[in-house]
Amino acid sequence: MLRVDDVHTYYGDSHILQGVSLEIPRAAIVGILGRNGAGKTTLVRSVMGFTPARRGRILFDEAEITRLRPYRIARLGLCVVSQGRQIFPSLDVAETLAVGARPKPDGWTVEKVYELFPPLRARAHHPAGRLSGGEQQMLAIGRSLMTNPSLLLLDEPTEGLSPLYIEAVGHVIRTLQQSGMSMLLVEQRLRFALLYADYVHIMSRGKIVHSSSPQELGRDADVRARYLGV
Repeated sequence: MLRVDDVHTYYGDSHILQGVSLEIPRAAIVGILGRNGAGKTTLVRSVMGFTPARRGRILFDEAEITRLRPYRIARLGLCVVSQGRQIFPSLDVAETLAVGARPKPDGWTVEKVYELFPPLRARAHHPAGRLSGGEQQMLAIGRSLMTNPSLLLLDEPTEGLSPLYIEAVGHVIRTLQQSGMSMLLVEQRLRFALLYADYVHIMSRGKIVHSSSPQELGRDADVRARYLGV
């Protein structure tokens, strides 16, 4: 579904991504791990076209999207749940879900989002800025689902959440995968990534330095200590 091939991305003269390559098959969850500053969010931004790659190729369903504008990439079926959620605090829950909705036969609707996230139904007319952190993350994911994507990029979806909401996000991720959705999961929480990803990559200084199954990484204490500090 998505293929990143030898991608190099810069911020000015700073060489951030240095030859990153990976693939995300259909209905798979691929995890990206790494310390702060490793290049994980830049990878997400490159895929979505916010910070286009200077070299290399990014293909989605065999079509090259490397230098397309972000709105064109989104229309192809990619959507990102950004780190920090980036919701509009003055809009209520129902308004937030309606913003940017792209209806599709048998696709995601407000009612389906409420079924996936029951707390949002009870807060449909509450300003998003007054929701708890966990509820805001539910809303951010729900807003992305309203675009009816086939590939979801989740950038630190458990950041700042309580254990209860982390478990809820994990349940949602598994439910979405079972529906056929593919996901790129950028995570700091090793245990969460190992539990939900089908395959994991570790990034360090703009490069992928380790790739394996979650089970293999869970057994490799040397790699975890060297690149993740755990």
